[in-house]
Amino acid sequence: MRHLTACFLALLLIPSLGAADVLYKWVDAQGIVHYSDKPAPGATKIDVPKAPTFTPPQMAAPEGLHREGVHRGDASPQSPAATGYTAITIDSPQDQQTLWNVPSVTVTVNVAPALQPGDSVTISLDGAAQTVNGTSATFNDVDRGQHTVTASVSGMNAPPVTFYIQKTAKPP
Repeated sequence: MRHLTACFLALLLIPSLGAADVLYKWVDAQGIVHYSDKPAPGATKIDVPKAPTFTPPQMAAPEGLHREGVHRGDASPQSPAATGYTAITIDSPQDQQTLWNVPSVTVTVNVAPALQPGDSVTISLDGAAQTVNGTSATFNDVDRGQHTVTASVSGMNAPPVTFYIQKTAKPP
C-alpha cells in the first residue's frame, strides 16, 4: 500500500514540474520511491518528453466569397473594406479561464458591426469547426484539459483563446 501511495504522489508531482525535461527517481532506505528534478545519490535519470501542444490551423476565406461591390484585387481579405466587418472577438470563454465540471462549452463571439444576414461565423474548438448563422456554438463532451478556440467571419480571424476545463475527482 505504501508503494501505491508513493507512486500516486509521484504522478501528481510530475505535472507540477512544468517544462522539466529530466526527472530523477530513487528509492530510500525505507523503500519509499522519490522523484525530483534535482539529482540525488543513487538516483536514476528519467527523460520526460515535453507535453504535446496544439496550434490551430489558420482559416482561409472560401474562394469567390466577397461582398457586393467589392471585387477581387480591390482590397485584401483581412481589410474592413473587403469584409464589411471591423472586428471579431471571442467573448466566452475568456482567455486563460478555468471552467469546472462542465460537460459542454458554449463559445460566443462578438462581430462589429453586427453579423449581416446571409453571413456565417466559423467557430473551432481544438480544430473541430462549426459554421453557424449566429454568434455562438456549443461543443458537447469536452474533456478536461487545455483547449483552444478560434473564430472567423468573412476571412477575418479573431485572436485565439485558450481555456481550461477541470473536473472534480469522484470519490472511490
